Amino acid sequence: MRGNLSRYLIKGGFVIPVDGQRRIIRDGCVLVDGDKIEMVGPWEQVRPYSAAAEVVDAENCVIIPGLVDTHVHLAQALLRGVVPDNVTLIPWLKNWVWRFLGVYDNEDAKASAALCILEMLKTGTTSFIEIHLHSRYGFNGIAELVEKSGIRGVLSKTIMDMKGYATAENIFPPSLVEDGEACVREFKEMHRRWAGKADGRIDVWLGLRSAGAVSDSLFYEAAALAKEYDTGITNHVAEVREDLEYYSKAYGTGVSGFLEKFNMLGEKHVYAHCVWLNEEDMRKFAATGTTVAHCPSSNMKLGSGIAPVSDMLRYGVNVSLGCDGGPSNDSYDMIREMKIAALLQKARTLDPSAISAWDVLEMATRNGARAMGKLSQLGSLEPNKKADIVIVSLKKPSVTPISNPLSLLVYSASGEDVRDVMIDGRFIVRNRQALTLDEEQVLRNANKHLERIVAKVDVKLDLLKTI
Repeated sequence: MRGNLSRYLIKGGFVIPVDGQRRIIRDGCVLVDGDKIEMVGPWEQVRPYSAAAEVVDAENCVIIPGLVDTHVHLAQALLRGVVPDNVTLIPWLKNWVWRFLGVYDNEDAKASAALCILEMLKTGTTSFIEIHLHSRYGFNGIAELVEKSGIRGVLSKTIMDMKGYATAENIFPPSLVEDGEACVREFKEMHRRWAGKADGRIDVWLGLRSAGAVSDSLFYEAAALAKEYDTGITNHVAEVREDLEYYSKAYGTGVSGFLEKFNMLGEKHVYAHCVWLNEEDMRKFAATGTTVAHCPSSNMKLGSGIAPVSDMLRYGVNVSLGCDGGPSNDSYDMIREMKIAALLQKARTLDPSAISAWDVLEMATRNGARAMGKLSQLGSLEPNKKADIVIVSLKKPSVTPISNPLSLLVYSASGEDVRDVMIDGRFIVRNRQALTLDEEQVLRNANKHLERIVAKVDVKLDLLKTI
């Protein structure tokens, strides 16, 4: 439960509201009353309304909306540095990632989720979409952790009933295979128990496994469930060429035709990667309000390809950002991901104007909120929106001198420059200190549980005991 609601005046920084006007307010202020933003503007405009507010000094800081990570694997945070760095997606999953995830118990998964959430909070992420939670991870325990931490999260229950991945058949280990009817039952129970809980910070979606692991009948059922429960769907789509081969062989169509067949285009449908979209796909995504969760670091590391994001934006597709998982990105830092997203499109097109700092900041905020179906509440600093606010310090050598604060934020800063994080008008991180999670305990548990997992898989690793 929330503590007493407070009133804050965040004062003196560069406010970037991301309100559609692409403006920067110098010597700006954000007035917060309870869990909502009351006013945004320059000091002289806000001052008459700021009586009885606690002043938060943000001089030489950038004040932005909370960042939204639209593709997260909570359970994979423990696997950072464990899985080989030079392997393509399908063998990487089959021979490594799934072997580790397949021995998790609830406590392993919860330790990983705590580590992931701690990193997200300390680097400015206030909302996230988890792609899929397997029954062995313990949905309830992770939801309780989200509630305690103060973060805002979509928790998606894994939906599957087959054992393949794209063109590779029967490659899921038995320990990760789930029964379709059981998946649906658990989704319904978790939705009943958790949707809208934690002061509205938790949503429960359907997290479909990739094509090859979901039967046609279950795809249709998932689409119907999303409509019945007024909830969302998320999935990996067109991440690698093998996905295109599967859509063509199984359905005689491409990406958008596959999704259209199963009634899975539309708002609150968030598809990670989409590296291999064509012009027709982009037009259909744009026309239906379907979201692409762009994960540039993951796509580069696994050699999956470069998503044509600048083209998607030109066609009007809602493109958001995602950090993906610990072993495919090695970071859950959305500020770092913004820089990578911007640079990658410039290199892809040989055009430095292909994508701008404004574009990627909107992808990480407004577009992410739209992906969640919550743009009316989140994604920008505007009156009556939720007070999800991040204060980024510009006081280190790497972000000095202070010139263009937007450029410094996207191209010079990292999550390590995040000073304060507020969610629902409550400070969750202040002066770099996490206030809702015991950081030392989270780090100790992460190391302990990685050792347990490695022992269960019986893989020889040189684990350094740093804590």
